[in-house]
Amino acid sequence: YLWINLVTDTFPAIALGVEPTEPGIMKQKPRGRKSNFFSGGVGPAVIWQGILEGLLTLGVYWIAITYPVHSGSAAIHADALTMAYATLGLIQLFHAFNVKSIHQSLFTVGAFRNKAFNWAILASFVLLAVTILVPGFNGLFHVTSLDWHQWITVLGAGVAMIVIVEIVKVFERARRKQRA
Repeated sequence: YLWINLVTDTFPAIALGVEPTEPGIMKQKPRGRKSNFFSGGVGPAVIWQGILEGLLTLGVYWIAITYPVHSGSAAIHADALTMAYATLGLIQLFHAFNVKSIHQSLFTVGAFRNKAFNWAILASFVLLAVTILVPGFNGLFHVTSLDWHQWITVLGAGVAMIVIVEIVKVFERARRKQRA
């Protein structure tokens, strides 16, 4: 799983460094002198979103074990691990779009306006997919090839990450408006 951290975190994180400024950022109050990186809701967001990533990944693993494509416990377990691996990688790539802004919707900040970020996501996805789809690599990474049903399950978890985080952002923005 070191490969997931290297590939799905490094390239998008570097590309986020050249992300254009968030709309309306200059209209926000400055942070207090005693605030830190985890102020303003960042700390709780990191925690609950990390838990969500884990739950979605475990959910896909459970689906793979409960509704296997292949027979035999070794094949079922290998498929489940591969699906969990792909899910974790894909969720991190999809979630990178969510973290462009902690409060604003990814649709407001412009999901695809940073070309470096888009290329980084695409390159990371290709590198992740190669480990599963290319016979020499899937043996090296101890993963199996997935059929289209399995890929749809993995993709569904990635999309769920975006949808759930965006829904929570809507409620958080409404709560912040009420406080103001």
